Amino acid sequence: MFESDYILRMFSMLGRALARVMFFRETKNYDAALLEVDNTGLSLLGLNMDTIERLPVADLKNVLGSDPSLVQSRLYTAGVLLKQKGELLELKDEGADGAGLYLKALRLMTDEVKGLEEIDGQKGIANVDAVIENLKDYELPTDVKLRLIDYFDYSGRFDKAEDIIFEMVEDSPSFAGDGVSYYERLLKKSDSELETGHLPRAEVEEALRELQQIKQWQDKA
Repeated sequence: MFESDYILRMFSMLGRALARVMFFRETKNYDAALLEVDNTGLSLLGLNMDTIERLPVADLKNVLGSDPSLVQSRLYTAGVLLKQKGELLELKDEGADGAGLYLKALRLMTDEVKGLEEIDGQKGIANVDAVIENLKDYELPTDVKLRLIDYFDYSGRFDKAEDIIFEMVEDSPSFAGDGVSYYERLLKKSDSELETGHLPRAEVEEALRELQQIKQWQDKA
């Protein structure tokens, strides 16, 4: 009960802070908006934005506590603030590149996808999608692509997970074995689940056969 109340209060405070950031964005007072983001990190997480940017995800998890649900909510909050900072820096300086901040935000927000749709009043998935959109023109590192496969699988968008799997196999055929395992798990789902995820059973079976062939070639190489 305490955890639930704490998380609700934290996201209520985050929502109010983001409203102030939006006001400053709309009035093009980007310095004030950036200060608001930094102050929000200090008040909600006890960390300024420079520290959030600098610390690896594993270290941030240790700093932010030991309770899994609280840590997940705090990591998500840190990711939201990094997203805001990246967008503000790009708005302030049209030559700025917020990709590094967006990548860190994505790593934080998807560190644990289970229960993500319940975070922040059902806004969790929508906010992660917004970060992904910010990165659409960038080549993502392998660890982020793997996170996105899990993320799209968890959120029931199997077709998007498939796109990343075949992109990774094209770059590195040795990944085909992992792809085979993924499609074998998909086949255990019902037809309705697969249809809802925009990947009908026939397409899953076809993709599985293709990846099995690639894996066989790899095994013989």
